[in-house]
Amino acid sequence: MLGPLAALVLLAAAPAERTVAIVPLGKVNPAILEAVAKAVTAVADVKVQIETPRDLPKEAWYAPRRRFRAEKILDALDADPPPGAWKVLAVTEAEISTTKGEIYDWGIVGLGNIDSRSAVVSSHIFRKWSRTRRELLRRLADSAVHELGHTLGADHCDSKGCVMRDARGKAITSADSSTGRFCPICRARIEAASGKVLKTSE
Repeated sequence: MLGPLAALVLLAAAPAERTVAIVPLGKVNPAILEAVAKAVTAVADVKVQIETPRDLPKEAWYAPRRRFRAEKILDALDADPPPGAWKVLAVTEAEISTTKGEIYDWGIVGLGNIDSRSAVVSSHIFRKWSRTRRELLRRLADSAVHELGHTLGADHCDSKGCVMRDARGKAITSADSSTGRFCPICRARIEAASGKVLKTSE
């Protein structure tokens, strides 16, 4: 039997459970949430919890283009994360955008900042251009892993097939050419920033 001191040492050495909270924003098809959850657990040694849906933040609404600003969505998530969430991955079917270079309002599939807590992905673009539900779900799942990768410490990557490749305005082509996995360079970046969170078979 372990003494009290030895038990405390083991408890301190045990890694805290890492929970990725998937937050539906607005009405989101359950199949989309399940696909995102499955993609996350396929690559990372984390617990995934699908949260109660939330309304899209009113402060994120961009009336001139009738869509939501992704960076303001992230601000709202960071200000009120689900209890116990290590990372927050918001999923929406609404159209989202952000500023890209000199273009103030650029439509995007997702946004996640490096080493941050929160990311967001939208099915809007894929819903418009996917021929089947299976195609839509695969593309969105890939994008969800990409944005989560940013929060884990990975930047955009030039390696062929890496899930962290920059879409460069071609979200469909990028998702279709991705393996959904991290290349060795990105794996090393994530381990340096977030520890051994990726599965060894990833």
